[in-house]
Amino acid sequence: MADVFISCSRLDRDRVKPIAERLSSLGYSVWWGPRDEHTRADEIERQFAEARAVVTVWSENAQNSSWVLAQSARALDEEKLLQMRLDNFRLPAPFETLKVAELHSGKSEWGMLEAALAGLVREQRPLDPIDHRALQNAQPNLVAAPRLLLTAATIALVAFSGAVTAAYNGVMRTDQLQLAMLGVLVVGALGTIVAGQRLFSIRRAGG
Repeated sequence: MADVFISCSRLDRDRVKPIAERLSSLGYSVWWGPRDEHTRADEIERQFAEARAVVTVWSENAQNSSWVLAQSARALDEEKLLQMRLDNFRLPAPFETLKVAELHSGKSEWGMLEAALAGLVREQRPLDPIDHRALQNAQPNLVAAPRLLLTAATIALVAFSGAVTAAYNGVMRTDQLQLAMLGVLVVGALGTIVAGQRLFSIRRAGG
């Protein structure tokens, strides 16, 4: 039984070989796809099923491989999928929302992969596959709700000042002032409610 099953395109064997060698040098037993076209399907199935981790090596070739897509989907379902990307392209859904070690454009995120692999294989810790860096970039802006509340308070204050000034100058009677004050209170209350609901929904969306 191999510790690691590498899923990759057969066209990328020369690029994947150094990856397999590095993982082997770290003490993991590695099986990486069909050795040749004569490898039996049941042998591939056995190696996949018994592996503790599946490392998908994504590339322009791999994204067009039905084998790689199927193996990656199954590994994700079995909670043992790790990912590497050799070319700069967008991963197919749902894999683009998961963590991926970048090995292209001058990037070399081996540390991420090795830490996840050690946790999964040696420490038997469950994976946290979600790419929280992407989620952080998508966090809603919590400033929107306080701004809405401030706007409502400003409108209410301006209306209140106008009503008091009008009453002081004799333009507005007492009963009219009371009615205006009631309107100011209603506007302020509605603004506060809307701002509170907005803040609550934003916090829920942000997790």
